[in-house]
Amino acid sequence: MLDWPATLARKGPRPLRPADLVWRAVPPEPACLHVIVLDASGSMLRRGRLARAKTVALLLVQRAARRDQHVALLLASGYGAQVLQPPAPARRALGVTVRAVRGGGGTPLTVALQRAETLAQAWTRRFGGRARRVLWLLTDGQVRQEPPRPAFEVCVVVDADDDQPALGQARQWAHHWQAHHVALNDWN
Repeated sequence: MLDWPATLARKGPRPLRPADLVWRAVPPEPACLHVIVLDASGSMLRRGRLARAKTVALLLVQRAARRDQHVALLLASGYGAQVLQPPAPARRALGVTVRAVRGGGGTPLTVALQRAETLAQAWTRRFGGRARRVLWLLTDGQVRQEPPRPAFEVCVVVDADDDQPALGQARQWAHHWQAHHVALNDWN
């Protein structure tokens, strides 16, 4: 970045010359990892919750790709807690993986969140102390026990609970975790 005050001071009263230009180093933005944990349990199949959550996951990947950020994608379903994409630069091609997700069964959410933490910690060691990690948990919160708060700088609970009346578990987690809470239906 051009340092205008230093350049003008160096230039003095004479016309500006290329040798007068003073450049200031711009510190690079810290690396950022978005870890998306997608609940694909049986309850997420009701009323199109999983389809809407997959759309949000795609939007998150696209936004991270535009910003040259990294993404990891984990799935919690009746098939277990799976790492679909380890931490890597965001690529729009990940959309094929997201669209192929099928749901059903239970919700091994605690295991998925533990794996997310492990992946994020390894990524942080690679990128150093300025690295920032954001957890995006897309869930309806329909599990037997509240999982412990994952160790991320920022946690966002995208709440797919649209039951009438809502159970409110995901909202409660966000409150307990001091995390951000966004209703899936309010996503834009």
